Amino acid sequence: MGDARIALAASPSQIPALKRALEEIGALATETSPIVRTYYDSPDFRLFQKGLCLSVQPQASNWVQMLKAIGPVSGWGFVPDHWRDAIAADQPDRNAPETGPLLAMVVDDDLRPLFKVQLTPTIFRVRADPGAEITAMIGEGEIFLADGEVAEPLVEVELALDRGAPAALYDLALRLLDVIPLRLQPDGEVERGYRLAGATPERNRAKPFSREHPMTLEALLQKAADECLGELLSNERAALAGEPAAFHQMRVALRRLRSVLSTVKAMLPAEHYRSVQADLKWMAGSLAPARDWDVMMADLIPPIQSILPEDADLKRLVATAKRQRRAACEMARSVIESRRYIETLLKLARWFASRGWRDQPASENSAPLFAPVAVVAPALIERRWRQVRRRSKGFAKLTQEERHEFRIALKKLRYMIEVGGEAFDARDVKILIKRVKPLQEELGHINDIRIAQRLIKHVAHAAGDGAGELSQDAGLVLGWHIRGMAEDEPKLQRNVRRLRKARPFWRDMGEWPTAGAVAEAENLVP
Repeated sequence: MGDARIALAASPSQIPALKRALEEIGALATETSPIVRTYYDSPDFRLFQKGLCLSVQPQASNWVQMLKAIGPVSGWGFVPDHWRDAIAADQPDRNAPETGPLLAMVVDDDLRPLFKVQLTPTIFRVRADPGAEITAMIGEGEIFLADGEVAEPLVEVELALDRGAPAALYDLALRLLDVIPLRLQPDGEVERGYRLAGATPERNRAKPFSREHPMTLEALLQKAADECLGELLSNERAALAGEPAAFHQMRVALRRLRSVLSTVKAMLPAEHYRSVQADLKWMAGSLAPARDWDVMMADLIPPIQSILPEDADLKRLVATAKRQRRAACEMARSVIESRRYIETLLKLARWFASRGWRDQPASENSAPLFAPVAVVAPALIERRWRQVRRRSKGFAKLTQEERHEFRIALKKLRYMIEVGGEAFDARDVKILIKRVKPLQEELGHINDIRIAQRLIKHVAHAAGDGAGELSQDAGLVLGWHIRGMAEDEPKLQRNVRRLRKARPFWRDMGEWPTAGAVAEAENLVP
């Protein structure tokens, strides 16, 4: 996926075992000259804020100035666009023909050295099988601030596919995982250097899927996996640091990918689909309790606390919820750090990168995978739209569970519009999303209360003699929000009616209104 390479994280103590493992499979090692790079930016990190980094390093008899676009555009490292110039000195040159004009668009004359990277790479050439060649780079060094006062060790491990099928790259990573507990590395020397310098990047939140146009559905499936698994990885650091909101972002990434897969279920080998969905469901389920208890602490309890700050019963509930959230976060962290988690990620990446769904006979069911998104998107969105309308029929009389099913259908519709929406007029897409998004948020809040009820019952049951007091404390919070739900019910019903009256703009596509196209839509999506 991406540029067919994997960035891995390892500790300095693990490097000897990693090198031995590569040598034992016949890899030939070559030590190269140390690399010294100095990174520059403005005092307010303007380049970094724009997703750019600027470095200068010696090369032969001169220096090279490089400007890179940075960001987690794939789950397996960074795939930067970059521009470079040979320059005459060891300072940034604003008159350099390639990088100079781009620099002038972002920063003035206030560039300063921020941090330096010193790295000694060892290059291994791996012949994974008769048809695949891989370069494994193990870099050892340090990263330190330009003033030299703060430094930390730096280890970089990268596997790059030079020739052959992408599956060989992931097979090698899985083989090395048997030797040392490697991890996928979502950030490299640039991100670590800026973090050392005090820059704090924004939390990586889910964004609408991006894609080139035109694109086949198969290519879009790969890109969606890249973006979703990239979002998952980019939130790992915050999750391991105990930030509950990061667990939510990781679950959103997994949920989005599961939704995309369910959209093309009929086009995939059945056993592959079941296996991949089971892996994604396990990962999302492992993170769910941390997110659920965070909702209790961050969203449901605070409104009552602001009114009753000294209430003893409420304080007792807060203390219980804090303990439960800590325990849930610890459980989620142990999952993220587990062998099963990293192995699952690598196997998922292998399947998407090698287009594992092609392991089936050609058929009418699989054919839409190779069609342009613009051709199949109307049928796919129509199916999701029909599910939303069916689930929302008679909304006022729906049970709590039925409303939950409607919320899931609505979420899948939104994801499908994000995936295929670029095939349509942007204004039409925006109008529908404006009706979907607030309704999704309202139903999400209702679902949070439903989950909170389940959590409280579980904890109260475990509390034994204190169950009655805990249930009474929780009733104070839940009662407040249930009353609010009742007050908001007319608005919720109005928003549902408004959505049901929305114009299905995708039906305006020239080929859509035929009976055959409608029948095809019924077969494309489960």
